[in-house]
Amino acid sequence: MTPQPPTEDAGTVAPRSPGELFLAFTWVSLQAFGGAVAHIERTVVRRKRWLTGEEFLGLYGISQVLPGPTGISFCVLFGDRMFGLRGAFAAAAGFVLLPAVIVLGIASLFQQYHHLAQVQGALHGMGAAAVGVIASAVLRLTRNLRGNRTGIVVASLAFLAVAIGRVPVAWVVLTLGVASVAWAWRRLGR
Repeated sequence: MTPQPPTEDAGTVAPRSPGELFLAFTWVSLQAFGGAVAHIERTVVRRKRWLTGEEFLGLYGISQVLPGPTGISFCVLFGDRMFGLRGAFAAAAGFVLLPAVIVLGIASLFQQYHHLAQVQGALHGMGAAAVGVIASAVLRLTRNLRGNRTGIVVASLAFLAVAIGRVPVAWVVLTLGVASVAWAWRRLGR
């Protein structure tokens, strides 16, 4: 399958090389402890202009229903779209390689110092910061749904089902996700 970079008329530009993808996703992952969606969106849509907001939401939506971590799935899909298998490998490796080394180092330090009150306090603070980053990303991503009543309804129903109704995410994806994809497919077929 031939890679399909975004078109220039969409106001986007294609990355120059798989190496540029590797570096961009390494930088994203170094900032993304606790949630990568905000950092990926900022880099890919706003800073680099590699995708439009709508294209980002489409790829991100697909990566959420694939098995495994969403960030890695996004890297693979995006990298493949830009440079085929080389791009998929470069983006995923950039997203995982250096952070894995850092996490291993932190884990070994945590094993030695986890009992200290300062370490426990730092963990609580990091958790609160991660929630803030995720909330910020959600608010930014909802801007891409302006004027899309169906998208707003689907997002609201998913939120209500998971947050209020405590419906397992897998059931929401299998029901609401499949129904919304079928509806969109039907609508695009006209």
